Amino acid sequence: MFSKLFFVFKFKGLDLVKAIFTIYIFGFSYGTINHVIDIHRDGLLGYDYVPFVINIYWTTLTVLDPLAIILLLFFPFPGMALSVLIMITDLAVNISVTLYYFFHTSALSDGRLFLQIAFGLFVFFTVPLAWKRISGQLRGIR
Repeated sequence: MFSKLFFVFKFKGLDLVKAIFTIYIFGFSYGTINHVIDIHRDGLLGYDYVPFVINIYWTTLTVLDPLAIILLLFFPFPGMALSVLIMITDLAVNISVTLYYFFHTSALSDGRLFLQIAFGLFVFFTVPLAWKRISGQLRGIR
């Protein structure tokens, strides 16, 4: 009954999209939890070891990640667009920061970056499929 409130989850024939969105929701929930923990531990804008713009961006993800989840559930097209935008910018920032610190300290970050790259690739490769399936479903009900 509760799932009927959600856009994609109320349509039959979108099982693959439901599975894809479930993975998106898990990934963005994981990101949200990490940023909330960081804010709780280090305070608002607590990433003081990076330039201020990156500090703002990482802190802003505490709002953007759950926004992506909400949009995916109720407005899937803007949700998919925001998901791609978040992953493009987050990967660009995190890879840049990792490379900067690697070249200056010879230390690699923990393995979470590789998890994030895998999640980003999953988003990039599956959004076109989900977009097409949802569009087809909407054309079928009009």
